[in-house]
Amino acid sequence: MATENDKQALTAICKTANSGYLLQVIADGSSDPVVEKDLSHWPDWPTFPAEAAHAAGCELVLLGYMVRPETVTADSLMGWHAVPDQRAWSAKVGSFADMRAAGI
Repeated sequence: MATENDKQALTAICKTANSGYLLQVIADGSSDPVVEKDLSHWPDWPTFPAEAAHAAGCELVLLGYMVRPETVTADSLMGWHAVPDQRAWSAKVGSFADMRAAGI
């Protein structure tokens, strides 16, 4: 059963950190992460290649979230979009419960 927390709009952000990347899921309208994972074992890529987009999606699944399928468009990298003026990429995500409730 989906909870009220599952129904909120969520955004994943994968951003460079001191070492590697930091993956966060943030509720829209908030600055506090719902969940975050340090990806210090990732190399410091100068860009966000397809391998990183795929790996970030896999990490999201391990945290109980997934990139919303309708956001995977021709102008995205597997649903991820560059964040202007930052070394970060973002994607609209949903919890597994939210996706099930939506019939996805």
